[in-house]
Amino acid sequence: MDRSSAQAGTRDNLTLELAATAARLIAEDGCDYATAKRKAAQLVLGDIAAARGCLPENELVETELRRYLRTFGGPRHAALLAEMRATALALMEYLAPFNPYLVGAVLNGTATEHSTLHLQLFTDSAKDVEIFLLDDGVRFTVDELNEPAGAFESIHLRVPRRLQAGGAAPLDAVLSVLSTDAVRVVSRFRSSDPALSPIEQAGRASLSAVRALLAEAGDG
Repeated sequence: MDRSSAQAGTRDNLTLELAATAARLIAEDGCDYATAKRKAAQLVLGDIAAARGCLPENELVETELRRYLRTFGGPRHAALLAEMRATALALMEYLAPFNPYLVGAVLNGTATEHSTLHLQLFTDSAKDVEIFLLDDGVRFTVDELNEPAGAFESIHLRVPRRLQAGGAAPLDAVLSVLSTDAVRVVSRFRSSDPALSPIEQAGRASLSAVRALLAEAGDG
């Protein structure tokens, strides 16, 4: 093996180690991906600057996170994920007038007890969503949404207790409010990971798709 090949192999191994360490930090400490990668570099190398050119892409970290949860989470993680998906379904049914879709970690199976539930709502008026929640006494905060054209705002709330499945701990949710036409755009969360089901790979799941996902898990 020549020197350049050996160096490339060393970089690849380091990148994988950083991804695995970042995945553990996400699972155990609830770090976001960017923070987890920075902390992983500090833990493994002592200095984030030393990781230049070796920091893993989010897709690799997600793969390692899925491996970690499969190895160390086992039935406990499967039960937690089922509860979170059931809560997602209940919240989606509640928000059905606004064409909700599930995205993020609860859909792709990498959610932990630290995770937030993420939904996308496709509607012509963000104010209609706000009024709907206000009329029902649901407290929330609103941020501008840093998304492409067709984005309105993001609404942050605690999922009402009556919508939470089983004995699940209180769950926070983020509702990204997008224009009706934006649903035609392919989801940026789309994945080709063979470990995922077709519904999970799509990166965005409708009410009927989430019902199907829960039914598949129940049959399994």
